[in-house]
Amino acid sequence: MVSATWDEVRARRLARSSLADRANADGLVEVVRDLGGIHAQVQASAELQLATRVDGLTQKDVREELWERRRLVKAWTLRGTLHLHPAGELALWYAARRAVAGVGPDDDGGLDAWRDPAGVLHPPLGRDEVRAIRAAVWDALDGKCLLRDELAAAVVKRVGPGPEQRLRSGFAFFLAELCQGPPQGAKVTFVRPDQWIDGWQEVDEKHALLETCRRFLHTYGPARPVDFREWFSSRALAAAEARALFESFGDELEEVDVEGHRAYVLAGDTASPVARPSLRLLPEYDVYIMGFRERDQLVPEAVREQIAAHRRGRYEGPAGVRLVVVDGVAAGVWERKKRGKRIELRVTPAQRLTRPQRAELDEEAARIGEFTGLEPNLVVA
Repeated sequence: MVSATWDEVRARRLARSSLADRANADGLVEVVRDLGGIHAQVQASAELQLATRVDGLTQKDVREELWERRRLVKAWTLRGTLHLHPAGELALWYAARRAVAGVGPDDDGGLDAWRDPAGVLHPPLGRDEVRAIRAAVWDALDGKCLLRDELAAAVVKRVGPGPEQRLRSGFAFFLAELCQGPPQGAKVTFVRPDQWIDGWQEVDEKHALLETCRRFLHTYGPARPVDFREWFSSRALAAAEARALFESFGDELEEVDVEGHRAYVLAGDTASPVARPSLRLLPEYDVYIMGFRERDQLVPEAVREQIAAHRRGRYEGPAGVRLVVVDGVAAGVWERKKRGKRIELRVTPAQRLTRPQRAELDEEAARIGEFTGLEPNLVVA
């Protein structure tokens, strides 16, 4: 069995997350592919995740790839949350999700009663009702790009007023096979992926799940079944199913001992790059943090205390906090705030920065300023 250290694992994950050597701007789509998608519940976070990995990138570049060139797409995939993916691979991620849910693209189960964020309890919907609503969604979007309220109104026109309030309160129940179109101001729009994406083709569910697991192991390995389960969808993928998935690879996986912690990589993929000093400002929900499941090797005690005191950190843990990452380890927190034509970056390290680290911090601040088109104002607490 091959042995590795946690320093080697961090160096490997940094390199494969494009956080060691940054990619060129023409490699943007490939970076998104290699990362297994970019978490995009917060659009600004998704954009900054790319900014710290791709040289010479601007917000305009990302938005053009999404809404004009359509080489990237924004849709609900991992853990049921919004992610950016290469447009040509969205069918793969949807098929992998269906493999875990155990349904086909046209299968519809009923929905239980649901209490929305405002506290309103919505009655359950039967299987036939859900099927009718989803068919109405698909029909309403034929050749169209609609706002949420426009889509809800079009669906109600087709199926009647019964589900209207549930549609307006939680349309995510019926968005599983859609993707987002160009926003109108601060409002999102919805489109059909088979019409928005050129050359749309369905993918075999079993093949898709195996391929997404390979992607995870390549970028975030060494990893165990529980790590993939938490990254992909802990609610939908049972622990036993995750173990069976790993077992199904057979000789395609190789076990690695990381200082007594046994995990898996793709067979033959055991090399680690030489670690180089680095400092990165990672936004909330950064995929390096989301993919690094062994949090005790990522977040030291001093930073855990910072996270616990943070308004999002106390509920969401490291994922919901903007982290200063030094050599692959969390080393503090930071905040950003736009003020007119300036962007204020307030960094609170958990330890004193060395002179080279402070120089890299200045470079990170300048990069964020260039990406956003705003003058950076860096404050180190």
